[in-house]
Amino acid sequence: MKRKNLLYRSFLLLLVGGLLAYGLSELLVAVGPIAGYHFKGFNPLSDLLDTTATQSSEMLSIPLDESEGSFDPEDALEGSTTAIGDSTSRTQVAIDTLPPLELSSRLMDYSEGQSALRRLRATLREGHSRAVHIAFVGDSFIEGDILVAPFRQALQQTYGGQGVGYVPLTSPVARFRQSIQQRFEGAWQETSANKSKSRTLFTLAETFATATAAASTSYKLKSAADRVTLQYVSDSIPVTITYGINGGERQRVELPASHGAMAEYTLPHSGVKRVELATEGGDGTRFYGVCFDGATGVSVDNYSLRGSMGTKLNAVSSALTAQLSRFRPYDLIILSYGLNVVSAQDNNDSYDWYYAAMSKSIEHIQKLYPHATILLLSLSDRATLREGEIHPLNGVARVLRTQHRLAQRYGLLFWNTHEAMASLGGIKGFVDKGWAAKDYTHISMAGGRQLAKLLTADLIGDEE
Repeated sequence: MKRKNLLYRSFLLLLVGGLLAYGLSELLVAVGPIAGYHFKGFNPLSDLLDTTATQSSEMLSIPLDESEGSFDPEDALEGSTTAIGDSTSRTQVAIDTLPPLELSSRLMDYSEGQSALRRLRATLREGHSRAVHIAFVGDSFIEGDILVAPFRQALQQTYGGQGVGYVPLTSPVARFRQSIQQRFEGAWQETSANKSKSRTLFTLAETFATATAAASTSYKLKSAADRVTLQYVSDSIPVTITYGINGGERQRVELPASHGAMAEYTLPHSGVKRVELATEGGDGTRFYGVCFDGATGVSVDNYSLRGSMGTKLNAVSSALTAQLSRFRPYDLIILSYGLNVVSAQDNNDSYDWYYAAMSKSIEHIQKLYPHATILLLSLSDRATLREGEIHPLNGVARVLRTQHRLAQRYGLLFWNTHEAMASLGGIKGFVDKGWAAKDYTHISMAGGRQLAKLLTADLIGDEE
C-alpha cells in the first residue's frame, strides 16, 4: 500500500513539475530576450515528435549531407568588423509576418541608366560570331546542373554554342548530373573553399583536385563539343597526362610547367563526345576543371558548391582570376545563393551579418570582373512542416529583402526567384507536382526546367 502511495505521489510531483516548467518556459519565450539571452520553449516530447519535413530518398534529386543548411556567421564575416547580432542564437521558431518582396517586375535592372540588361542582350547576340561566357555560381540549388542545364540549352538554341562548359575533375553529385556522364577513380583529393582559408588557391569554382597517386576521370557528353580544354596549375616541372578521345587510342602528352600560374591546355580534337584523362599524380599539380565548348556561341559554366552562402567569394584569387580571364573572360556572372542562409530556427534575425559578408563578396567580384554583368538570383521559396501543416519558412522574406538591397546598392540585375516559384504554385505546388523534393527546399530537374523557362524569357525578352 505504501509503495503504491509513493508511486502515486512521485507521478504527481513529476506532472506538476513538468507543467510548471512548461508554463514558465512559455512565459519567458513570450517575454522575449532578457539581458541578451533568448529562451527556448520546453517540450518534453520534442525528441519523440518529428515537426520538420521528412526527406524522401526517392524524391531527392541530389543527396544531401549535414553541411547543407548549416552556417557560421563568424566564418562568413571573417575579416569584417561588422557586428553579427543575434544570428548565432537561433532557437525560437516564430511566424514571420513580413510579406514577400513585391517589385514592379520579376527582373529588375539597378545598373546606372538601367543599361545592364540592354548590354547583356546585345552581348548574347554576339554569340553568333564569338564565344560568350557565362558563369552560374551558387549553392546546392543548382548542383547537378539543375536549372543551369535547361537555361544553357535555351541560350544555345537561340544564340549558338556547344557543350556544358566547366566540369570539375571530381564531384559529389557526378552520378546525378544528367547533362554529362562523369566517372572518376584513383587517388583524387578535392579541396574546396568551404574548408580552406586560402585567398590564393581558388577561382569562382571554389574547388580543385590534386592526385596523390594514379587517378583518372572520364566524361561522356550528350552532344559533341569542338573545344575541350584542361585548366591546371603546376610548379616548375612539366606535367604528364594521358588522354583518349571518343574511345580512341590513349595518347601521352607533356603539359608545360605553369610556374604557379593558371594554364590551359587545349586537346587537339573536335567533335568530342567522350574524354578519358589520367595522371600518375604525386607532383602537386592542381587540376581546376575540364571545359567543353564550341568555338563560338554561348557557354555556361556551373560553379555550384554545396553548403555555400556566397560569403567566401571574397577569397577568390585575384591572380588566378586575371590569368584565367585571358582565355575565359566572363560576360555574365549569375549569383544564386540563400539556401544556407535562412534557417527554420530563424529567431527574427536581421541578416545584417549576411548583408555585410555578401557586400564584400560582390565588391570583390566586381573588381575581378569589371566588364561582366552581374545578375543576382534571390532565394527561392522554402517551407517547413510543423504538426502536419506546411508553413513558409521564417526569415525568407527578410533574406529576400537583404538580397534586393545588395542588388540596389551595387547596381546589379536582380531576378526574384521566389516570385517566379510563386507564379508556378510556390514550393508546395512544386512538391505536389514532383518539381521539388519533400524537404520543401531543393527543386528537381523538372522544377529546374520550369524556372529556366521563366529566367530565359525574362533575360532575352522577345528574342526566343
